[in-house]
Amino acid sequence: MGFEDLESERLASALAIAEEFASKFKREGVVGIVFLGGIARGYFDRFSDIDVIIFKRRNVDLGVRNEYEFEYKGFLIDYEIVNYEDMVESEWDMEMRWSFSKVKIFYDPEGKIRSLIDKKVCLREEERKWLIIEGLTQSDWYCNVVSELWIYRNDPISAHYSIYYALEELVKAIFMLNNELLPASKWRIYLVQRLKWLPKEFNEKMREVLLVKDFSLKELERRRKALNYLWRQVLPKAEREVDMKFNEFKKLV
Repeated sequence: MGFEDLESERLASALAIAEEFASKFKREGVVGIVFLGGIARGYFDRFSDIDVIIFKRRNVDLGVRNEYEFEYKGFLIDYEIVNYEDMVESEWDMEMRWSFSKVKIFYDPEGKIRSLIDKKVCLREEERKWLIIEGLTQSDWYCNVVSELWIYRNDPISAHYSIYYALEELVKAIFMLNNELLPASKWRIYLVQRLKWLPKEFNEKMREVLLVKDFSLKELERRRKALNYLWRQVLPKAEREVDMKFNEFKKLV
């Protein structure tokens, strides 16, 4: 059982509080209201807060702070008021798109918020292919070049640290190979384990990569071996997806 299966009663309470708070902004000049975070994803524990985004017209003043965090009836509410027009015109980065990919729309009288999200929240094909290329190339570089560089410079701690970067880049590529937006950093390891396609023995080998018993060369080689085992499985799928061989990848990054 994952933590998403827990705290269902608290989730219901949080949703009720969120709706009570947000209802105060259902007024003229407000285009829509959405809930992000735990409420939108369907779980809510003691570490979760209530994330509310209020979309207003650019020339409208709602008479409150545009951004504020406060405690209300035992819950932490974190709200932000944004200009709808600005959100339409702006470029949404990956983390923002991922956040809005799991959204609960509370108020959307004209359907503008749903339309905005459908338009903005997507993984563009050229973007996806580039992140596959970058992820595979950087993963190989950090694992097999940067770690060796730091051993040569007599810094085994930095050598071991580079393996974490290699794993992070590989995880990026795996999300792209699953046609999934890249989550915020704190969610990546949790969510990557739940993707539809994964290299064989992914969870076991990932644990080997993350485990550091000491900063010896033997331990570094063990971690590199585990990461390269995963990398070699990702490579052929990545090459097919971007229709390019790895030697060509390296020329682009």
